[in-house]
Amino acid sequence: MHGGRVLTHPALARRRFEELAGRDDARLDLVEASLVIALEEHPSLDIDHHLGAFDAWSEAVRGRLEGSRDVERIVGTINRLLFDEEGFHGEDDDYYDPRSALLSEALERHAGLPITLSILYIELSRRAGVEATGVSLPGRFLVKFSGAFGVIVVDPFDGGRVLSTIELQKILDETYGGGVQLREHHLRSFAPKEILARELAQLKAAYLAQHDLARAAASIDRLLILDGRDAYEVRDRAALAMQMHAYRQAIELFERYLALMPSCDDHARVREQIRYLRAWLDQN
Repeated sequence: MHGGRVLTHPALARRRFEELAGRDDARLDLVEASLVIALEEHPSLDIDHHLGAFDAWSEAVRGRLEGSRDVERIVGTINRLLFDEEGFHGEDDDYYDPRSALLSEALERHAGLPITLSILYIELSRRAGVEATGVSLPGRFLVKFSGAFGVIVVDPFDGGRVLSTIELQKILDETYGGGVQLREHHLRSFAPKEILARELAQLKAAYLAQHDLARAAASIDRLLILDGRDAYEVRDRAALAMQMHAYRQAIELFERYLALMPSCDDHARVREQIRYLRAWLDQN
């Protein structure tokens, strides 16, 4: 950030996020979209400064590769730049600190959570001409390269280490006690918008842990920009609206949830909640 920078109104950041979310995945830059998420949280953020730094790293990676599309060479080149030269490293001391979920913080501190470091890795790979995707295993967000060479999985949280099948299985064993065998579906590729949704979900969880209802609600609003038919986010947003005493909005959102999930298990309870809110509004 630079001193004296003009504040960006959160509504403008939201509008920019809507514009980016409207793009197809092939045209969506994860670094820019993640910084726009951060801009709504911190209106003084100098996005251009961060984008400029990232552009310089991208250019350095491309220059060193000299047109090579060899994945092992790309991984080695990115690892040297990000982790050896720039000093990026994994850090999750306070998983529920909202700042940890913001890419801008990772860029400023050269440290971050698995998902923020993976976003940098994915975009550097894409700009080098090789497609990389996100992969989610319990407690880990990883980067996957696929092609005629097979599958290579990298852990940006651990300095870009390439993980063997045995190491991937060990990650599952740590959660499931050896009861789950690594299968292809465990390495499902996450599309860019799904990665942004994971980022916003982390932000939402962090704000809920701090009882910051307004910012948690703003996180859900952006999740619903990415997928307006996510019934569970609609229900969570309705619950927050009720806690924030925005009862008309809560009714509208609860009804939207029931329209999306007509056979939901909590149908009767939600209907009762709507009746209660309407009765309160009629009496006040």
